[in-house]
Amino acid sequence: MLTQIGKDDPLRDNILLAQTKFVADEQLRAEKLAQLHKEFQKTDGGMQALYELARLKIGLYHESNKEQKDRYLRETRATLTSFISLYPDSVFTEQVKKILDDLPTVE
Repeated sequence: MLTQIGKDDPLRDNILLAQTKFVADEQLRAEKLAQLHKEFQKTDGGMQALYELARLKIGLYHESNKEQKDRYLRETRATLTSFISLYPDSVFTEQVKKILDDLPTVE
């Protein structure tokens, strides 16, 4: 489908986001989500990429060992805070605020 649409097609970011969600390797998916957000920051697909990145980091935080937990917690909180700052009027913002409030604070 990507080969059939142009670089400026308004659906491009959404198609790339859908493809990225299928990447099995979590680290690679995180990198691709961050890149997608960077490239399409002002589109709904770019916004959703940041949201998905935050959700992925929450999972990594919960699954990580004690040594990595603090790092993932910091990254998760930073990503969620960034989301709220960049997209205060998003349909996801209230949910992001609740997730952020439910996370432990960083020591």
